[in-house]
Amino acid sequence: MKESTQKSLDILTWGINSELAAYVFYKRAAEKVDNNKYIEAFEKLAGEEKDHYWTLEAEYDSLVRSEKWNSYNDLMRKSGLPEIPEEMSETHRKRIDMLDTISEIDKILEIALELEQDAHNYYSSQIAKVDDPVAKEMLGFLAKFELGHVNLVKKWLKEL
Repeated sequence: MKESTQKSLDILTWGINSELAAYVFYKRAAEKVDNNKYIEAFEKLAGEEKDHYWTLEAEYDSLVRSEKWNSYNDLMRKSGLPEIPEEMSETHRKRIDMLDTISEIDKILEIALELEQDAHNYYSSQIAKVDDPVAKEMLGFLAKFELGHVNLVKKWLKEL
């Protein structure tokens, strides 16, 4: 396997774990709050994180099989995303476990902001580390999407 392919797989592995952790976080957060606005918002964010998870899983599979990235447009044409289990690496476990001890919406949103900022910063930082233009496009798309989540969570925090 080429070194550049292994680097891409490492990037994708981090992203997969991050998206899965965010999915679990938002599903649990939706169960912790009693405000319908935030329940719906957390469910929507969980769905977006699940979509990102499956996108990165498909990229990982493609790289392992062919050492070539799929275009994001090709991935988004697939339908019927299955449910994913609420299992993940220990990478983000601390933040998710914090939900067991808090129920205040401001604290939950602060943790969500950390998750989203970490994902945005990571994807942004990896763009310069890959050579493949399709990889750059994918990482740029994910960084932009996560920045949208950052801005949304910041808006909610200001509204409190």
